[in-house]
Amino acid sequence: MSIPDPANSEPIRISKILALRGIASRSEADRMIEKGWVAVNGFVAIPGDRAAPDAEITLSAEAHAQLDGTLTVIMNKPRGFTSAADEFGGAPAMTLLTSQNYFTTASSAPDGPQPPRLPGSGLRVAGRLSTREMGLVVFTTDTALARRLAAADVEETWRIDFRAPPPDDAVEVISSALHNAVQVTNDPDHANALLLTTPSLAKGILSSICDGQDWHTDLTRIRRGEILLGDVPSGRWRLL
Repeated sequence: MSIPDPANSEPIRISKILALRGIASRSEADRMIEKGWVAVNGFVAIPGDRAAPDAEITLSAEAHAQLDGTLTVIMNKPRGFTSAADEFGGAPAMTLLTSQNYFTTASSAPDGPQPPRLPGSGLRVAGRLSTREMGLVVFTTDTALARRLAAADVEETWRIDFRAPPPDDAVEVISSALHNAVQVTNDPDHANALLLTTPSLAKGILSSICDGQDWHTDLTRIRRGEILLGDVPSGRWRLL
């Protein structure tokens, strides 16, 4: 089968096109195609597909991670899990890095792209959460990214979900506790929720503030630095 292409050039194997463009060797390209990581003109390629030499070819995040030699994982950590193996009070969030928990929005292939093979070691957590807190945790083999995201002054955004409408003084209490180094607004997409943005929030501080006020809340980090949690469901992970 040939992938549709508006050009009338003689179609050739997609793995050969990738090799000619210097993107991957033919064997590497064949393996990526087998895993559903290569798309041509909007269609996920399958082994044996051909396309015009000037076809538009896009690679998935999994393919880029393999070619770049570094790997970064975004997880939506549930409550009750520790963000790092050296922490106590729950199961390590890394135990959720299984193929069953892999999340992708790709719908072109019947089962979506196959999850990448994760390294047995070398993944570092960049920005920890307490067991009480949920949301974005980043694991990466990229040392420079890990150092940048682990810095104490990295700006991050949280969603504070209240079980009832937030108390009238909630914004004032949070701002005062964080020495006004914070921006707190209503969340237009979630009822009874506030959005908090701050560059100076240590692990567990926000949960301590809420628990100290006896507020019944769910605390979810949705951004750290330039990385967004997006639509990753709780307990699932994807590649950056």
